[in-house]
Amino acid sequence: MDSRWNIVEMLGSGPLPDTLIAPVDGAEMVRVPAGDFTKGITEAELAQIFMLDRQENPVFASEVPAREIYLQDFYIDRYPVTNYQYQNFIKATGHREPTLINHSLWGQPMRPVVFVGWDDARTYAEWAGKSLPTEEQWEKAGRGEDGRWWSWGQEFLPEHCNSHDYGLGHTSEIGIFDRGVSPFGCYDMCGNVWEMCEGNWLDDQLPMRGGCFLGSATFVRVTCRWAPEDPVNGAHWMGFRCVKEIPTQQ
Repeated sequence: MDSRWNIVEMLGSGPLPDTLIAPVDGAEMVRVPAGDFTKGITEAELAQIFMLDRQENPVFASEVPAREIYLQDFYIDRYPVTNYQYQNFIKATGHREPTLINHSLWGQPMRPVVFVGWDDARTYAEWAGKSLPTEEQWEKAGRGEDGRWWSWGQEFLPEHCNSHDYGLGHTSEIGIFDRGVSPFGCYDMCGNVWEMCEGNWLDDQLPMRGGCFLGSATFVRVTCRWAPEDPVNGAHWMGFRCVKEIPTQQ
């Protein structure tokens, strides 16, 4: 399979479908339609988050200000990249194996792959004919167009995602938190694993989004931003998903 698949040729000239199957890695992808969305939070929302967190964590201040952003249509993986998909990538390319991919718990086929860094994720995305999402693409896919804090709405509900409050203590299989699905149909945009994005966080660090199984309610919000200590090798709580952009007609 040629990884350089042409989405325009694949979809033809008709209306864009809501979902598609990526031909290289077999990932189901959902369409995020063109339009505006609110990126970030207001100063008033920041104060509310400080109250919810019971401290004034300066990390959250990087989410301010709220602003309207326009994005073209794009497709994003419905789920984080799994160990099964990453194993296929390793077999096809000879890429290095991440720690824990063969572990009896962490390496289960339908759990998100972890202990991968940005170079690993970018190489996977290139092999799959896709790319890593920008922060803007990831955030719109996770929160929709109504400015919600979590993928399902404005109230934190522990049973809707794999966070610290859920109590699992490790990654979970993709697709099990039906009540936590985002407005465009993405799973695990809150909790499970932090997800790598393209962009710049504080001091030009690479950003990750979505929180993980260790995170509290405030840290699994869709606008929360963070960076890992080791962007090369990752951690047991960090994974990724990919996007496919649609070239604009000239």
